[in-house]
Amino acid sequence: MNGLFKSAAALALALAAASGWAQAYPAKPIRVVVPFPAGGPVDQTARALGARMSASLGQSIVIDNKGGAGGLLGADAVAKSAADGYTLLFSSAGALAIVPHIAPSMPYDPQKDLVAVTQALKVPAVLVVAADSRFKTFADLKAAATGGASKVNYASAGSGTTPHLQAELLKREARLNINHIPYRGAAPALTDLMGGQVEMMMVDIPVALPFIQSGKLRALAVTSAVRIPVLKEVPTVGELGMPKVEAYNWYGMLAPARTPAEVIDKMYGAVGAALRSPDLKQQFEQQGVQVVGSKPAEFGLFISAESERWGSLAKAVGAKLD
Repeated sequence: MNGLFKSAAALALALAAASGWAQAYPAKPIRVVVPFPAGGPVDQTARALGARMSASLGQSIVIDNKGGAGGLLGADAVAKSAADGYTLLFSSAGALAIVPHIAPSMPYDPQKDLVAVTQALKVPAVLVVAADSRFKTFADLKAAATGGASKVNYASAGSGTTPHLQAELLKREARLNINHIPYRGAAPALTDLMGGQVEMMMVDIPVALPFIQSGKLRALAVTSAVRIPVLKEVPTVGELGMPKVEAYNWYGMLAPARTPAEVIDKMYGAVGAALRSPDLKQQFEQQGVQVVGSKPAEFGLFISAESERWGSLAKAVGAKLD
């Protein structure tokens, strides 16, 4: 009986300590690693969320850009960090669902060394051509890119990037004969697209939207399940008879494995509150981005499914990590 009493007392003390620690978190600034260079879409989103999370948590959110190897370097840094809630990862799909399948070697296992907090956003892609392109509709493009004599080239932000694999998915489902021209980033690819060096490109909507709105690019299709309000005249891939081409880039928050559940829950709540802020919701809607805010377990299952989907396609098309 005495031993039972001691065990119960020890458990009570442990629970009280854990509860007090969770209530005290965060007691210092939180570092959020973005595994891509500053100024890009993932970085901008992380900073917008971080500003609102900082206000609700009462601590600074410090964005730390660790780009390189398709997001691998930054994700690895977080995977090897202390599991105390003070180092987090905000990444897009590449470092978590694609790079593990195409990197020559992996210093971390995203399924074992990281734990999901929440999927913040999903970002549809848009199929674009130059404003003066011979392709006025997707039907025009398909007619030109069908058959053995096709010489239609498409650009991507790089081999193994999400837009590259989205274009390969389109190629497979529509049975297009198109040739891949990889670039080092979306900016030079878009420049050559508008200059006529390549004829088509899949790209995240927020990246292409300013050029579409200014009349420099023409949008032929979006990869979302429903039409995008800021591109309401543009058909979805489903409307064009290719429902399997529905696909998204996505951004989410993760933490090192073994981070306490109380911390995960607190960060999930903080990100969710930021996503619900009216000004941020409006900003995302104007960019064609869709808010998700999924629960940690849901995001973990989603990452596994996305890894299987994109990993098999990346291997099939011989994608390489630049």
